[in-house]
Amino acid sequence: MMQFLEEQETTSKPPEPRGGKTPDEESEADEDSCEWDGSEAELVADETAESFEEQHTGIKLKFSLTSGEIFKALVKTQYTDARIASSVIGTLLSAGLAVYFLVQLNRTGNMDFSYLTGLCAVLVILIGAVPLIRIKIQAARAADGHEVKMKIYPDFIEMGHTGQKWEIPLNGNTERAVFKNLIVLYIDGKNMVILPLRCVEPAVLPEVQAMIFAGTQPAD
Repeated sequence: MMQFLEEQETTSKPPEPRGGKTPDEESEADEDSCEWDGSEAELVADETAESFEEQHTGIKLKFSLTSGEIFKALVKTQYTDARIASSVIGTLLSAGLAVYFLVQLNRTGNMDFSYLTGLCAVLVILIGAVPLIRIKIQAARAADGHEVKMKIYPDFIEMGHTGQKWEIPLNGNTERAVFKNLIVLYIDGKNMVILPLRCVEPAVLPEVQAMIFAGTQPAD
């Protein structure tokens, strides 16, 4: 399992709903295509629990995110249905105008149409390719290879790397999205934690998913 927690250049926003899958449907969709990479999980006791509190056993995972996994999560987060629709429309309009101006150039020989054709081609690149290139660079920078330790308990997740620790309450306030063999948790609408299911041992995968699904809600 791996974690990515970083404030984005643009406000991170949970993706728009796509049919409202139940936790069981989310789980089955990923289990069918997820290939375990051999990472082993550990059972750990809740060291933060007071003596009078019920002791819970957690699952400890270690992982490092790849640039590809971060890229998928960023694209899913930043490309909402509305943004995808506007990008497609803008690209098609620019491409259509480029074809029209090219036809006019061939018909009239007026070089002004060549400039307009070039301008439309630039717009196609700016609308369609540049945002994805920017996200690709951002993902490559974030994938620095550091190891993340995650302990998942029924009521919270303890995160840690490079000497720092913090907790994510599993009290129903945190939103989640499940896609591309990833579970993404959205923190305060600005940050996110990425859990690649390839890092979860198959023997504990159902328990990991059950604890996370029980303590979070699907992203709106």
